[in-house]
Amino acid sequence: MILVQPKYLPSVNFFKDFNDNEISIAMDLRCDDVNDINKTTLINSTNSFDIKVPIIIPKKDCYIKDIKIDFSNNWINSHIQSIQSSYGKYPYYIFYIDEIIDKIKTRHNFLVDLNHDLLTLIHKFLNFQTPIHIKNTKTTNNDKINRNERSYINNKKQNIKDIRENFFHGKVFDYSVSVIDLLFLKGPESGYYIRNF
Repeated sequence: MILVQPKYLPSVNFFKDFNDNEISIAMDLRCDDVNDINKTTLINSTNSFDIKVPIIIPKKDCYIKDIKIDFSNNWINSHIQSIQSSYGKYPYYIFYIDEIIDKIKTRHNFLVDLNHDLLTLIHKFLNFQTPIHIKNTKTTNNDKINRNERSYINNKKQNIKDIRENFFHGKVFDYSVSVIDLLFLKGPESGYYIRNF
C-alpha cells in the first residue's frame, strides 16, 4: 500500500511508485508536515511557472483535511487560462481538458476534496487499475508517505526538452512538471511511460 499526501495536479514523479500498489490518501497529516499541496508546476514555450490554489488555514495546529479553498479571488479562470495557454496546442489536450476543467470548476470547500477528485481522474487517465482509498485513521510513524516530488524544474534555466528526452528514453525518472504535461503530450501512452521508466 502507498500512502500519499493529496497534491494539486501533482507531478509525474508523484505517480512513480503507484503501479499495482493500493493507494491511500492520508487525510490526517498536520499542516506543518506537508509541502505545497496547493501548488503545481506548468511549463510554456519559454519557462516553467507555478500555479497555486489560494487556501485558508483555519489555525496553526490543523490537519490538511481542514484547509479550505479561498474563493475571494478568481483563481479558477486564471488556472484554466494558464493551462490553455501552456498546453492548448499539445496533441492530446482536447481529449482530457474538459474533464480536468470540470473538476477545477467544481466549488470544493476543502482543498483535499479538489485534490482527491483530480487525483482520481488522472489515475483513471493513466490506466492504473488499483483503487484509491481515503485513510481516515491516524497516520503512524510506521506509515510511509510517498513524497516523490522533486523540484529541479523550478530552476528556470533547466531545459525541459532535455528532461523530456531523458524521461522518454528511459534514461532517468525525474519529471517534476505536472502530470498534465505528460498527458497532453503523450495521451494514452502516459501510463506506459510511468510504469516502465
